[in-house]
Amino acid sequence: MTGLGQWRRSLHLRLASLLVLVVAMTFLVVGTVLFKVLEARLVAHDHDLLRHQARWLAGAEPAGDGDGPRDLRRRMAMLSSMQPGLRSSLQTTATGDVSLAGLDGGTPIRRELLDGEAFDVLDLSVHAEDLAVGQLRLMAPAAQRQSTLRRFGRIILVGSLAGSLLAALVSMRAVRWSRDRLQRLSRDARVAGHGGRLSIEDVDVELVDLVEAFNSSLDQLESAYRQSEGFSADVAHELRSPLATLIGGTQFVLSRERTSEQLRDALASNLEELERLKNLVNDMLFLARADRGERAQSLERVDLGLVADAMIDYCGALVDEAGLSVPRIGSASAVCNDALVRRAMVNLLSNAIRHAQGERQVELHLEALPGKVRIWVFNSGNPIPEDVAKRMFDRFFRANVSRSDHTVHHGLGLAIVHAVARMHGGSVFARIDADGNSIGFEIPSALASGQVRVRDAVREAPG
Repeated sequence: MTGLGQWRRSLHLRLASLLVLVVAMTFLVVGTVLFKVLEARLVAHDHDLLRHQARWLAGAEPAGDGDGPRDLRRRMAMLSSMQPGLRSSLQTTATGDVSLAGLDGGTPIRRELLDGEAFDVLDLSVHAEDLAVGQLRLMAPAAQRQSTLRRFGRIILVGSLAGSLLAALVSMRAVRWSRDRLQRLSRDARVAGHGGRLSIEDVDVELVDLVEAFNSSLDQLESAYRQSEGFSADVAHELRSPLATLIGGTQFVLSRERTSEQLRDALASNLEELERLKNLVNDMLFLARADRGERAQSLERVDLGLVADAMIDYCGALVDEAGLSVPRIGSASAVCNDALVRRAMVNLLSNAIRHAQGERQVELHLEALPGKVRIWVFNSGNPIPEDVAKRMFDRFFRANVSRSDHTVHHGLGLAIVHAVARMHGGSVFARIDADGNSIGFEIPSALASGQVRVRDAVREAPG
């Protein structure tokens, strides 16, 4: 891997580079600001000194001989002797007393190059009897100031480079220390076996969320593994009974000669068992597809009140056999897959009817809530035990395994309700009250388009 490629894929190198860049930029900005401030102060000092010298020239007492220009030249010579680098020149036609104008700061000082050397230049007007009769020029060399600024600039540059190098060393050390902690955490993650978890003690605050997410993933994997093991065992158990019935019945029929009527009865019995097997396989395929995250499609606005009435009529034989009445309470509509919702309603109704006690009433409720619809069945029987309520939506779970209908019902009804809710982006719930139990699901009242196609197996809801 090239150096650039390694840099692009290394978080530590990018962080170290960023720290060095930030430090270097900070030194550069601070150094530039300091350089500009020093330059401005030095320029202001030199300009003030030049104006002070000009005021000294204008403020000296005249000699009294009426020859102002000669007196001014004499003072200029004295100033040049005191300031060897200072240059001055006077151009005037006056012969009497003269004065200098522009000492109040109105005349700007400019910079000029003369023979490759920089000077600060101040031009003053020479006045005689309020008339401009000449010009005085003072030129102060800027070489010393420029030399000072160059030395200061070199100091700033060296300091910036040294600071950046120190920042690079410190950041690389800090990054290496962080990398060592990450590598140790990675080693702990590799050796975390079945039931093992990463400890959040002595873990950096920035990595706590990552460790917790890793532990949560392990929990989900173990839960999925246990569920897969349990599911396989449950499937084997559920398939064993109908297969044993088929094999035993077939062996019994073949044990001796049978009449056509007896063979027809045996085949009818085998067909009944095969239908049960087909329904069981279809239910398991449906649950497997829901587990893979398939979403309901063929969505349309459905009047759930009409669907609920139709499903109550569909379960009419069970209702009459149990001697119950099932009213529909409430109304709502939702954008959903009509066949899936019908299937979930039938499963809820048949489950409640089978577990109804005496002359208790079963009610199918619909409730429109903000953004969602709630559908549930109320059974006024005894409260469901808490441990049963937690597992009632699990596959192949039966609250009472000794019930006589275990060969007809596989314990997948409420699991299918849960799958239907998930395929619509909803959830299931179980409310246990003193006067009865409410079991149902919630789905959004409207869903986005573009969902996954609904397979044939999930269309096997009653129409």
